[in-house]
Amino acid sequence: MIRQASLMLAAALAATGCHPSRGGHAAAGDLSVTHAVIPAPPSTAEASAFLVISNGGASDVALTGALTPAADSVLLHRLVGGLMQPSAPLTVPAHGFVKLGPGGYHLMLEGLKHPLAVGDTVTLALQFGSGAAIAVRVPVLNYTDAVSELPLR
Repeated sequence: MIRQASLMLAAALAATGCHPSRGGHAAAGDLSVTHAVIPAPPSTAEASAFLVISNGGASDVALTGALTPAADSVLLHRLVGGLMQPSAPLTVPAHGFVKLGPGGYHLMLEGLKHPLAVGDTVTLALQFGSGAAIAVRVPVLNYTDAVSELPLR
């Protein structure tokens, strides 16, 4: 019975072009992080992290920072006019979500302590203005796989 259900799920995913999530995910209270990925960086000094933050609560919450043992610092950046710029805290709307991905907001891991390669996993600790914190294990994928992990919306 379980085998049959697994086969049906696999067939449904294949038919719709979907795949099981390979991105990291974690939750704390009303906040959740999904689709967390790091594209394998071409640089040994820095890397980007992409993810989706959802807020099921009744109040907006601000992403105020992030930490990782894999880098000296983690900064919130956004792409403006083709240039990457540091950003102020990012508001996650009540009963809504924000997507950090290519061409927009993303996390920059600066001062990598060792080169990151496909197959590695990095722990990111996201910090929120509400006092909440979420630690998520983020896989390093090749760029195409990392971008395809993010939802289209």
